[in-house]
Amino acid sequence: MTGLELLKQQFNGHVAFRERRPGVVQVMAPLFHEDGDMVDIFLDEPRNGSTKLRVGDHGMTLMRLTYSYDLDTVNKQRIFSRILAENRILEADGRLYIETEPDGLYPAMLQFAQTVAKVSSTQYFKREVIQSLFYEQLAEFIEERLAEYNPRPGVLPIAGHDEYEVDHHFDFGPRPLYLFGVKDSDKARLATISCLEFLRHRLSFKSVMVHQDFESGIGKKDRTRITNAADKQFTSLDHFRETGPQFFERERVA
Repeated sequence: MTGLELLKQQFNGHVAFRERRPGVVQVMAPLFHEDGDMVDIFLDEPRNGSTKLRVGDHGMTLMRLTYSYDLDTVNKQRIFSRILAENRILEADGRLYIETEPDGLYPAMLQFAQTVAKVSSTQYFKREVIQSLFYEQLAEFIEERLAEYNPRPGVLPIAGHDEYEVDHHFDFGPRPLYLFGVKDSDKARLATISCLEFLRHRLSFKSVMVHQDFESGIGKKDRTRITNAADKQFTSLDHFRETGPQFFERERVA
């Protein structure tokens, strides 16, 4: 059984193939964008002695995206690259693709179509960009308003343990401040675990959490855990912008 025959069986016959040119077949499968359009998927025959087929879009995904959304900033480009990397999709000259052996076509196509749907969804993309901007905006505020407190990004308080990283380290006053930006439950858990590990190593520090949205951004159990672990919390970036400088001033004279 060839790879295409197996693929047709796995789709229960709900798939068709159209040869676009020698060595390139378009797959017509029930895989759709959020607006109902079918995802553009092409199969390129193995090249240069390889046995792997290439599942790709021949540049159609980015063309479709640019009709309504431009990747015109460094942050947008970084989000785009992260989506591809997280889903193990490659990109070359604007073409997205993944390579697979013939018997792995079905899962590769599903993985590829899911990634294309994410990239093509402007709402998903905008949400990812906004969430990413939280950390950039936090860093910008620290650089602009708190520079006098000697901020250092990406500090590792425990030698040899880069999994316990402090977002922003401030070395002033009686003990250093370890500041974490927290935009979701995953980061809340990491910040909580890090603080507990610092305590276990008997480090002298004061932990500060700046949330993107304390009430809706993280789950109830994670809110409880991080509240028990943190010394000080700001419920939003706006809250930190408004009252953070006064808090730092009080810490300096404490």
